[in-house]
Amino acid sequence: MKSLNWMLLVAGMALVGCETTTTTKVSASTNDGIEVSKNKYDATKAAQTRLALGLKYIETGYMERAKQNLIKAYEHKPDMPDVLYGLGYYYQAVYEYDKADSYYRQAIKKAPRNPDYLNAYGAFLCESKKEYAEGVEYFLKAISQPNYTSVGETYENAGFCSLNAGQVTQAEEYFEKALTVNPSLHKSLFGLATVFYEQGNPRRAADYLFRFEGRTRATPGSLLLGYKAAKAIGNRGSMRSYGQKLMQLYPNSPQATEYLNLR
Repeated sequence: MKSLNWMLLVAGMALVGCETTTTTKVSASTNDGIEVSKNKYDATKAAQTRLALGLKYIETGYMERAKQNLIKAYEHKPDMPDVLYGLGYYYQAVYEYDKADSYYRQAIKKAPRNPDYLNAYGAFLCESKKEYAEGVEYFLKAISQPNYTSVGETYENAGFCSLNAGQVTQAEEYFEKALTVNPSLHKSLFGLATVFYEQGNPRRAADYLFRFEGRTRATPGSLLLGYKAAKAIGNRGSMRSYGQKLMQLYPNSPQATEYLNLR
């Protein structure tokens, strides 16, 4: 689900923007290479720089450094929505969900119409807290913002969130809307394959899997679903093909274990 990419873009721009700081007025520097000016202190730029570093460290897995820089960003600018969002993302990444929830909500309170925050918080609710109904509400709030450009991806998010909640009919609607807005969303094809299999229509599931496989690399989930759909149809050749691919490509996956139990 889309959540970090937008923040990395914003933070990266902030970091680049600070590269013009002159070196003739430097009084100290940090281990991260951040220069500190004697004459001018710009809290916003300082927070943006720390935020950029913090998010980059999350991306590369250096979580202690990420936390240090995000806390520094918060010290510089505790009311900046991007900083609050960054802290929410950090705490989600280290499984401290109560803290993550608090910071996400603070960011949304500061910028209630920011669709990226709304979409990210919806993803957090669905993926981390398993609060599917509320997660979908936030996805729809993001979609309702007039200048939001990632509508298709967010409908796709709502589709998978609904699917996880067992709301298969609703998931189908969201996946269809996602593909109407953005036909290149191959994950929605897999989502619809799952929907039709769950609805007892393995042939349509197989059709959507065929389209999915034409767009992207097979996943453990798509291979297992392909095997199940082929078994329901009685297509032994496809059953064998999907099973072999699953064991060759992803032998240690949970889907491979499930496949072995289904044989």
